[in-house]
Amino acid sequence: MRSVKTLSSLLGTGLALSACHHDEAPRHATPHYEVGQAWQGSETWFYPTERFDLRETGLAVIQQPPKGGVTADGELWSAQAMTGAHQTLQLPAIVSVRNLVNGRTVQIRLNDRGPSSSGRLLAVTPGVADLLGMGKVPTPVEVTVDEALSRQIAESNPNAPKIDITAAPREAIVAQSLDDGTTRTLGIKTEEKAAGAGSLIVPEMPRVVMQGMAQATLYRIELGSFSGHTAAARVSGQCGAEITPQQGGAGTLPWLVSLGPFTTVPEADRALTQARQCGATGAHIVVK
Repeated sequence: MRSVKTLSSLLGTGLALSACHHDEAPRHATPHYEVGQAWQGSETWFYPTERFDLRETGLAVIQQPPKGGVTADGELWSAQAMTGAHQTLQLPAIVSVRNLVNGRTVQIRLNDRGPSSSGRLLAVTPGVADLLGMGKVPTPVEVTVDEALSRQIAESNPNAPKIDITAAPREAIVAQSLDDGTTRTLGIKTEEKAAGAGSLIVPEMPRVVMQGMAQATLYRIELGSFSGHTAAARVSGQCGAEITPQQGGAGTLPWLVSLGPFTTVPEADRALTQARQCGATGAHIVVK
């Protein structure tokens, strides 16, 4: 008799658990174009903005699943997807990521916010990290926005005002493997554009690795850029940093304050902590 009661109890528990499981609301993918508001990271605030010409260097880490399994632009997160997280770029955006240690490059779609630390530039899924040959330690990378493809995505946003863009539209790129000669298509194909008419284009990124040259890596801590030498000198004096003139396009300020170079990530991390302690809250790590 006791065994019958026990079995009944177990069956009742199983049914209750099954009922709870079926009561859970299923997750749905609702991709949308996102710039978003300022958000607070672990050490500083980040201010998202549209950038279609960005090229930057820093440290990449392996992404952890987002809360609820949904990315900032409304996609369902997958550990094997060719996607990643950026602190400030518009979402979705298409970028090339080059591992500076081994020369491997992949093209991914940014669809989430992160990493939370200003000492890290990018977070990529475990699948992307595997293709790039990344380990558990932060990896120096170069990130370059694909302007034409990212603009096509932005223009496909149903809620965006339609404006003329100067960048020439571009068809998909065909990449050839160095190993077996097979080819794969990168970027937005004509049929994807047609299918996305009237809705946001969210292209699937193929698992293609392009092999380039590795390069020696040194790390610097950029404390900030300044329009006047006096302001740069004040920060330089407070933090024991150096001032260097810099040239660039529109919007580039002429005086850069930085620390370094450093040969290892732990050295760069310690210098970044010191920079924050001396008041440079926007300091971050770059790779030279």
